[in-house]
Amino acid sequence: MTRTLKFAAAALLISVSPAAFALKQGQPAVAAAPAKPAAMTTAERDQILKDAAKALSAVKTASGKFQQTAPDASLSTGRFAWSKPGKVRFEYDAPTPLLIVANGTTVAIQDTELETTERVPLGATPLGFLLDDKIDFTKKAKVTGVQKQASQYAISLSDPKGDLEGTLTLFLDLKTKALTGWQTVDVDGAKTLVRLSGMETGKKLNPRLFVAKDFNAK
Repeated sequence: MTRTLKFAAAALLISVSPAAFALKQGQPAVAAAPAKPAAMTTAERDQILKDAAKALSAVKTASGKFQQTAPDASLSTGRFAWSKPGKVRFEYDAPTPLLIVANGTTVAIQDTELETTERVPLGATPLGFLLDDKIDFTKKAKVTGVQKQASQYAISLSDPKGDLEGTLTLFLDLKTKALTGWQTVDVDGAKTLVRLSGMETGKKLNPRLFVAKDFNAK
């Protein structure tokens, strides 16, 4: 698995390329003009991080829909579910043949068309940070930027150990601090944008959602 692919998968969704996963089609997405960030004091920045960590930590289970814009501007959609600690599922709608599942130990990336499965350790990815029971921006991530935009906060993170090259920016609702999406930027500057919708929290989820069997497993 390439370094770029590993980072994108670790950031919850894969940065899909046609060569890697035979993505058949997509629609160009229109990017919104970036909002000018509002200036803030160190105290305001620290409070935003504290409130965001508290809000993210409070969500133990969630499910809903996602929309992903890949670096080539192709659009794909699907459904997601997560259960803390350490479990998540992203199932893409047709024609994208992808399934991403974290079982608390590893992250499995499946191409259902090619019948292949690749795995990376959960603990070696930012996914482990976001699926932790208690989010702590000051101890487990390197915060590289905090912005207050028109309707959301944008918190940019990088790997504090430097093992993964690239950045992850979380988008949080301005009032509730709920996670609404994220953007990954890999080492080559390729951007992948993900937006969440229809999120339901606090519901009991079927444990089978977080099991991904290899295609050759009996």
